[in-house]
Amino acid sequence: MRFDVRCLHLDNSEHVDRHARERLGAALSHFQSRIERVDVLLEDLHGMKHGVERRCTVRVTLTGTSDVLVQHVDRDIYHAIDEAARRTKRTVRRRINRRRDIAHHRSVVARHAA
Repeated sequence: MRFDVRCLHLDNSEHVDRHARERLGAALSHFQSRIERVDVLLEDLHGMKHGVERRCTVRVTLTGTSDVLVQHVDRDIYHAIDEAARRTKRTVRRRINRRRDIAHHRSVVARHAA
């Protein structure tokens, strides 16, 4: 599982980068054999104006299915990362389970058709 974390217009980007890697790594560790890469974009939505909204965007590239894209906006970038990690884990689990269920259903139908 390959991680790429980018920070735009954020203070303490080194600490924020580490936090994102730790949280998403922990959230997705169970699925790492099915994940090709994780791209994370952390940004201050107001740029140099120092507004109050920070966004964490996570794109997970899964093997054999479409990408998962999750975003969370919050005043605190650490909370945005935590929520995005939680939602990403749930979405990846659902996508993998749905794919497994479809494959199982197809094999059952094929056995009954033969």
